[in-house]
Amino acid sequence: WTFRAHMSTLKQVLDRLDLARYHDAFVDEGFDSWDTLMDVTESDLEALNVKLGHRRKLQRAILNASKDRTPLPLLLHSASRDESAGLDEPKKTQTPHFRQQNSIESQEQDAAARNNGPPQRSKRKYRRHPKADEHAPERPPSAYVIFSNQIRDQLKGKDLSFTEIAKLVGERWQELGPNEKEPCEREAQALKDKYYSELRQYKKTPQYKQYQDYLIEFKAKHSGE
Repeated sequence: WTFRAHMSTLKQVLDRLDLARYHDAFVDEGFDSWDTLMDVTESDLEALNVKLGHRRKLQRAILNASKDRTPLPLLLHSASRDESAGLDEPKKTQTPHFRQQNSIESQEQDAAARNNGPPQRSKRKYRRHPKADEHAPERPPSAYVIFSNQIRDQLKGKDLSFTEIAKLVGERWQELGPNEKEPCEREAQALKDKYYSELRQYKKTPQYKQYQDYLIEFKAKHSGE
């Protein structure tokens, strides 16, 4: 899935990642928002007893969210814009009638602002996703993921954030030649062949049919959302 994770609450993000079991542990250690959790390190997660596979899932979400971050533009004060725009214009002399009319308009605007209150932001719509098929064979990792896991094992114990590790892994992968990548690619292909063999067998089971029925029911129920 893709989403602007940093705009969601910590609980929402963990729910979407199926990692809600770690919510209380993160909060107890001070990671009480998604922004703070984005700076978590490998050693932090190890101390929190987060499973290795769950760490990788969280790492991908953090990496995607960090790419999605965009700095907010600086807003100029409206009065400053008005003043700068009128530097070359002569000031108008206000007659008593004009000042009275201006005061009335100002009072009306203030009253309207009090009645209307602050502008309401539209609530971000949450898109539901079907639960994963827990009986299906696990998808195989790519050659890059296999290489990434090897590098992460080498960096274990170092106080690096997920973003820093991901950047380091990407740089090292780019430096490899075809012959150096070949062992990881060969292992990935073997795991892929095994996966498709297991998947063919799984599609013959009652569990597979039950999950397909669940997907049909889920899509029918949430198609209008």
